[in-house]
Amino acid sequence: MRIIQQSHGYAAFEHAFEKAYQFKRDVLFSMVIPIDPVDPLQFYEAGYQMFQGERSFWQDRDGELALIGVGNAQTFTSNPLNDRFTTIQQQWSQFLEHAVYFGVQKIGTGPIIMGGFSFDPRQEAELEWSNFSDGYFQLPSYMLTIDQYGAAFLTTNIICSEGDHAKTIWARIQANKELLFTRLQDHIKDANVVQTIEVNPERWKNTIGFVVKRLQKEEMEKVVLARKIKVEFDGKKRSDTVLERLRDDQPDSFIFSLEVLDSCFIGATPERLVKKENESILSTCLAGSIQRGNTTEEDNRLGQLLLHDEKNLHEHQLVVNMIKSSLTDLCEVVHVPSQPALMKIRDIQHLYTPVKGIASKGISILDYVRNLHPTPALGGTPTHLAMDVIREEEGMNRGFYAAPVGWLDAQGNGEFAVAIRSGLLHDHHAYLYAGCGVVADSDPESEYQETTIKFRPMLRAVGGTIK
Repeated sequence: MRIIQQSHGYAAFEHAFEKAYQFKRDVLFSMVIPIDPVDPLQFYEAGYQMFQGERSFWQDRDGELALIGVGNAQTFTSNPLNDRFTTIQQQWSQFLEHAVYFGVQKIGTGPIIMGGFSFDPRQEAELEWSNFSDGYFQLPSYMLTIDQYGAAFLTTNIICSEGDHAKTIWARIQANKELLFTRLQDHIKDANVVQTIEVNPERWKNTIGFVVKRLQKEEMEKVVLARKIKVEFDGKKRSDTVLERLRDDQPDSFIFSLEVLDSCFIGATPERLVKKENESILSTCLAGSIQRGNTTEEDNRLGQLLLHDEKNLHEHQLVVNMIKSSLTDLCEVVHVPSQPALMKIRDIQHLYTPVKGIASKGISILDYVRNLHPTPALGGTPTHLAMDVIREEEGMNRGFYAAPVGWLDAQGNGEFAVAIRSGLLHDHHAYLYAGCGVVADSDPESEYQETTIKFRPMLRAVGGTIK
């Protein structure tokens, strides 16, 4: 690996230390340099020995950007007592106040935090999610960026503190960087599956039936209910191998990973929540689904059934209406197509409507995330009633499942996906999640089978099976 050196980088680094002494506070130094192309997954794997529990991975579904972080220069968290979206934004803005930047400046490089939020901070905590707060983001020490043209950049983020010695820290950072790039061919030894356990499937079906009766009484229009399965391994499952399988298996999805200590939230989701690139805003309405066909003819027939199915079209329109309303509050202009299209991925096809807008001035992507989460596709309608039902009836803590996960830069740009088709690696287990939209004419067995289909991508990725 050839790293293009920047001779003036150290002078800028010293300036960051001068600011740390001047303001008597930590100051971020962020340096971006072009490097020779490297496979994103190899870079992620190379950080295992040095930065296990401090790695992050993001690859968008359009092939325009990959971000891979190793090491954790700074953590940003929020708790249930705060407005978690505003809290993270305020922490990030204050942290960047005296930052010193050097090198390439373009979207996807420089100081970027990667992470996400819990689905519902009011859900009762469960042990497997104990390493995560309700808002959790990492600033990578080293971040690889691959843009849509295949160009590669390395961002190095260093916290400069009053009293530290600049030359010593600079030398350590350069040594770590060189060591990181010498480990690109590390061999992965991974754990094997012992068993796969469905968690209370009959209870979940009974819950669907109970909620359907409430919907038939018109207490609400729709509730999204999720369930989980538990996969047990004979050792600690490495996120590297899961990412590799997801990337190979789900090329049309957002691929993500967020390690926190001995846990890792990981997945491949087709659903974008929102993307902000300067003034351009893009959100996705993804609700209503049907299986893929075994032949092209059958697949097309199933797609047409979905496009004309009243239940699914109604479910989809609820999401479209909510997202349009949420974006209108923060955009100068919003455009919504009149009819949904089909989004086809390996195991399932969805009704899909892109919504575009022009951002109002001074708005960060986290403002959009706060307005959009949870969409009716993952919560229900009306939102506050559906969320109450989820808390009362679902019987588990979703953690980061079905919640916003993504990245945010220093200018308020970024992208967040809705973390479906996802799971949590924790200790010697994987907890996988899938849900479905329940309406007045839903059938418990059909909804159960739908979630079984939705489990497939993550089950294949971790090596588990389900009957």
